[in-house]
Parts: sequence; C-alpha cells; structure tokens
Amino acid sequence: STEVWLNAMSELRFPVVFQGDLREVYLSGEAFFKVKRDETRPFVVKTEWFDTRVLGTSFNVCAYREASLSHVTLCSGVVRVNDARQPEHVFELVPGEQMVYKQEDQSMDIHRVDPSIYMAWTTGFFQFENSTLEEVFDILQRWYRVKVIYQNDGVRGELFTGKFRRFDNMQIILDLLERVSDLEIEVKENVIWINK
Repeated sequence: STEVWLNAMSELRFPVVFQGDLREVYLSGEAFFKVKRDETRPFVVKTEWFDTRVLGTSFNVCAYREASLSHVTLCSGVVRVNDARQPEHVFELVPGEQMVYKQEDQSMDIHRVDPSIYMAWTTGFFQFENSTLEEVFDILQRWYRVKVIYQNDGVRGELFTGKFRRFDNMQIILDLLERVSDLEIEVKENVIWINK
C-alpha cells in the first residue's frame, strides 16, 4: 500500500515480492514516497550515494546521477539517512528538514526548508525558491528533454523564485522567464540558447 510518484527521467527498481525483514527499493532520479507504516519491515530507498530508512512517512528523494546536488526532503514522520559509502554517517530528519548531498566533496548537510517546494512536481507544478538559473534549467531539461547552452556563463548563478504550471508547451515558461529577467532565450529544435 506504499505509494510512489516518479519524476521525469527517473527509475525505480523493486522486487515483485519483498523478502525478509526489509522493503528495499533502488532509485535513480526523483520520487515522492508515501510509505505505509510497518514496524516489522522498514522501508529503505537506496540511491548511489545514500540510503533513506523509514517506518511510515512521506518524503521526497532527488538523486539524479548527473546532478551536483542530491537531497531527501521530509514532509511527515521521521527518516534516517546514511551515507552509502560511510554507513556510520547517519542523519535523522524531522518534518521540514532536508539532507543535501554534494557530489563534489561527498558531504552531507541538514537544512530547514519548505517541503511543499520539493513536492510541487507531484501536483503538476515547477516551483523555485531562490534557485539558480542553472538549477531551473536542469529541471526543465529533464522534463522537456531538451539541451541547454549558456552563451554567457555568468547567467548560471542568477536567482529565480516562482511557481509555474507544467505546460505541454515549454515556450510559455520560457516567455515568462524572459519577461521577469534580462535574459534572451532562443529555441532551435531541441536546444535552448540562453544569453544576457
């Protein structure tokens, strides 16, 4: 009875029937989980970099291979996250907390966040809160299966806050981004060219 929502370009592997005293699944990408409570069989989400262990809760895991940051965001309940390479590094999250894993230095940190931002995709929205332009377009690239080329590297770090409905037509979002910034965005086939 556990429910899972998968985001774009994500993969979830699990057995037909769970054996033993653990319910283990393997995630590459992003998924939101509502785990049915079963104290005798904890639920474990394994990624390349960390494992998230729960009894019954709702949380979001984002662990794309190509992304520089991965994270676990807790909505309700309690989860325990440990480094897959160093299992003794364990973090326990309470609602409203997020564990961020940086691939560059393999560090893990805890931050307070608004969980609704990280679950907006499950209800058909893109939501950003002081996100860099590069973070925004990383998400748009996956969803719309396009490539992004920055003609000016300085724009990558510009910050954006906003909430957009996931339109079938990506051009609507690109037009909105151009209106609220001094960006020049051009689309040629499946490539987005960004300049300032």
